[in-house]
Amino acid sequence: MFNAKFLIFNFLTIISLVANDGFSDDEVIEVIQTQKKEDLTIYGSLTSSLNYSYQDKSTISSSKISTNTKLEYNGFKSKKLKMTIKAYKDYDTNINNDQEFDINELTIEGSLSNTVDYKVGRQIVVWGKSDNIRITDILNPLDSTTPGMVDIEDLRLGRVMTKVDNYLNDWTISTILLHENRYSKMAEPGSDYYSSIIANQILNEPSNSIKNTGVALSASANFEGEDLSFYYVNQYIDNKSYKSNMLGFAYNKVIESFLLKTELAYFDNYDNNTIDSKIDSLIGLEYSGIKDGSVSLEVANKDDDIQYALRFTQSYINQTLDFTALYSGFKKDLSGGGFLRVWFDYDIDDKFSTQFGMINYNGGTNLALETIKSNDRLFASLKYNF
Repeated sequence: MFNAKFLIFNFLTIISLVANDGFSDDEVIEVIQTQKKEDLTIYGSLTSSLNYSYQDKSTISSSKISTNTKLEYNGFKSKKLKMTIKAYKDYDTNINNDQEFDINELTIEGSLSNTVDYKVGRQIVVWGKSDNIRITDILNPLDSTTPGMVDIEDLRLGRVMTKVDNYLNDWTISTILLHENRYSKMAEPGSDYYSSIIANQILNEPSNSIKNTGVALSASANFEGEDLSFYYVNQYIDNKSYKSNMLGFAYNKVIESFLLKTELAYFDNYDNNTIDSKIDSLIGLEYSGIKDGSVSLEVANKDDDIQYALRFTQSYINQTLDFTALYSGFKKDLSGGGFLRVWFDYDIDDKFSTQFGMINYNGGTNLALETIKSNDRLFASLKYNF
């Protein structure tokens, strides 16, 4: 659950860091009011979207207005203030008062030396190499209210952290303190995607105390044609009430028109009811030798289950029209279920773009997918970028 007091405390901490740069509180306010306009940048998007469920119900299931607004302020000497606000209002839904206003990111960042940077506040830190299946990318929770409808890169929820990056030749060594124990958002009762099986997993959500602060370390290097990363984190498992240690590894290598991806993660105490420890792994191959297009396949062994992700992307009309197809399936013989999502993105001009497509769910032995197998739908949106 969103903790307003905790985020306010985080915001005040950020302001205090700014003030310690030689400004008193009154001077900070005066600087903000008198700073040149170019020090403040506001950009983002306003989107109107519509979902139509054509299986069983044959009705409009969602009619949403949403915004993703970003603010950057560079008026505090060497420090930079960043904020991302996500908000929406859904007018056609079975959920009472289906709306949200969320400060997804709020950070102050700067440098301690030529080789050391820091970032403090609610932020997103991406680990791993996969675009479709999360193996080592576990620091940020997800918005899982509409499974399969949105790519992972747009689902991550910010989390309050203190992050320090140390640059040593080709390597970046990151030390992270995880102050906020924020869990993934699940569909609420009344939603077409609600599942009591998933909702009942949350038991006692840990408080955001010093005792419950997590610790994460990473070492990443970028070499010619290949990337290498090592990870460690001690934190609460998402939507669980106990901690786990994770040791992870990720590697990318470019071979002509191919990109090889691999990830490996070891968890101890992953599920204290059924599993003492586990190892998740992934291997993927992406081919970009197609003109204005690419195709990729990722195969993972996750939670003792096989998961596939096959993606094809092609651009047309001078790259103003993009077609994408994504299939995700579970178990070796795909008996676990899955989904197929196909869509077009079209850039009308520099400001306006539109999207339209469909998603088809397949039920199976995966109970979460079996629950939502009747949620096939068409979707469309119009986005204004400012």
